[in-house]
Amino acid sequence: MKDFNEGVEEVLKLLETNVQVWLMGAGVSFDAKIPLMYQLTERVGTLVQPPHDELLKILREDLPTDAHIEHVLSHLGDLIAIASRGRQGKVSLGGQEFDVAALNGLHATVIRHIAETIRYGYKSPVSGAPEEVGSLESPIVEVSHHKAFMDALFAGRANLESRSRVVFVTTNYDTLIEDALSLSRRRVFDGFSNGGIGFWTGHRTEDAESLPPRSHQVIKLHGSVDWLRAQDGTLVRARYGTNYLSKLEDTLIYPQATKYVETQKDPFAELFGAFRRVLYSSESHVLCVVGYSFGDEHINLEIEDALLREGNKTNVIAFVREVGSSGVSKLPGRLEAWQSAPFKSRIYVATDKALYAGGKRLVDDSAANLPWWTFGGLTNFLKTGAIK
Repeated sequence: MKDFNEGVEEVLKLLETNVQVWLMGAGVSFDAKIPLMYQLTERVGTLVQPPHDELLKILREDLPTDAHIEHVLSHLGDLIAIASRGRQGKVSLGGQEFDVAALNGLHATVIRHIAETIRYGYKSPVSGAPEEVGSLESPIVEVSHHKAFMDALFAGRANLESRSRVVFVTTNYDTLIEDALSLSRRRVFDGFSNGGIGFWTGHRTEDAESLPPRSHQVIKLHGSVDWLRAQDGTLVRARYGTNYLSKLEDTLIYPQATKYVETQKDPFAELFGAFRRVLYSSESHVLCVVGYSFGDEHINLEIEDALLREGNKTNVIAFVREVGSSGVSKLPGRLEAWQSAPFKSRIYVATDKALYAGGKRLVDDSAANLPWWTFGGLTNFLKTGAIK
């Protein structure tokens, strides 16, 4: 049976694969001063003012206690659809009735506050450190961590880029991946035309698979703070700070099939289709996961479906923190289930306590806390091959 060091060597070898897909969640942007989902939820809750705050309070009380702001938006979208179809144009919630205008008003307010928070940054007060709030005049979001990651990722691939493909998939609304790629003098293919204001053209297979060297596909599964609906209903990628395309409530930052039903107004089905095509590739490739806690079942099922397909050659390396209570640590539920799945030989999980490879838990007795599960620790691992 392989030991910990042998498992690490296997991971390093996989990280040399020509075709790589990097799935990046909220954790990669935390050090850049963009809040995690539950911090974002609380921040938006404090920003929503009358007359919308009472409806938000009632709606959150109608959801499970662990619901976050994306669940709020999804629930709102469903309620708007129900009210719009009903004869009275209203829904009953918490013993009160709310019409479509009230529901739409809260939806627009929440979207606007999310967009402001993500664009300019926010850091919760923690361990005695003061709260930090970014603004248009004084943004606090930092790109240095993402830039260091890109430098480390591509440093050893200079002679391979002409025949390699690196794709970035993210659930994040921020623009840090695109910005870091551009600062590294790499082109970004995100489904929009070129230019400061770009219009949506989509992730066509023939375009994504024939990009020139130093060009990378970026698939933003949950939208982006710089994606807006123009007056004609089309989707554009817009500049900040203009007096047109400036209604932040028109930001597309969450896939709601109930609200965005027309194909030309709903890029999310195409975005997930692009993600699916990458995972279904017949080439040997590696899916690297960082900053994502496997809490989105839609994404988890897309990955699992690909792994179960006959002939699929996807290998997975997940960099995550073990979870649990009372001193008992374990993997997030979906990763735990994959430890005994038919494809377990292609699953590697690098945690703060161990490396899981092929369903086996491998431990380094000389290290109590392995930092490679963090974005900064992973960057160092890519740069040096060292995990301590």
